Amino acid sequence: MVIYFTGTGNSRFAAEKIAEITGDSLLDSAAYTKVGEGMDLSSEDKLVIVAPVYASAPPEPLLAALKKSAFKKDAQAYFFMTYGSEIGACDRYYIKLCQEKGLKYMGTTGVVLPQNYLMYFRMRTQDECRNLVKDSQDVIAKAGELIKEGKTFDDKLSKTMVYALAKITYPVYDKFFMKADQFYATDECIGCGKCAKVCPLGCIEMVDKMPKWSGRCTHCTACINLCPKEAIEFGKHTSGKIRYHGPKSVS
Repeated sequence: MVIYFTGTGNSRFAAEKIAEITGDSLLDSAAYTKVGEGMDLSSEDKLVIVAPVYASAPPEPLLAALKKSAFKKDAQAYFFMTYGSEIGACDRYYIKLCQEKGLKYMGTTGVVLPQNYLMYFRMRTQDECRNLVKDSQDVIAKAGELIKEGKTFDDKLSKTMVYALAKITYPVYDKFFMKADQFYATDECIGCGKCAKVCPLGCIEMVDKMPKWSGRCTHCTACINLCPKEAIEFGKHTSGKIRYHGPKSVS
């Protein structure tokens, strides 16, 4: 089974490509991360987890759901990351998860896809995004073939220092930056509710046909990037910035 956590669609894109090669079924983890529950994966001999990199680590809501999940002992576990620049120390987090849950760790690898974190980073142009998506497909396909053949990923283990820094920076970033209180909808909002539908944590509610943010937010940026009217902003950080509507929009 291929399980994915996604915001703007990069990880879903990779998961779909991998599943096409391996013949595995797909599972969107949002149904579980929204309610904070684990998954029953006890019948699966092989698992592929596809997710973005957040501050050098896997998304905390996904990790939390996996820690609560039921697995078959010694099931093979592959991890595939999508990221804008670096994969960070994701492998270290997953090795620990496999040790705790009795899984056979088969490696962590990933691919560069378009940056979507417009709140604090430069957004890529349409042409840059198109080239990244095009170039990613061979990398994803190679990973899919390795999974299909039951071979391990051969990526080098991340450095201990990278992991140590991630364990410090991610909690700080999560506590002080990953908040929803600066999101708001402008007068361009048409009340379609897409932002609420695409939020993997369910922290957006439509009130009088306008989105309201509350509770846990992991800055997946699905709401602000996928709004069809580009009517969502984040404080004073995003006005006039390019939105990324997902890999299929530039394919």
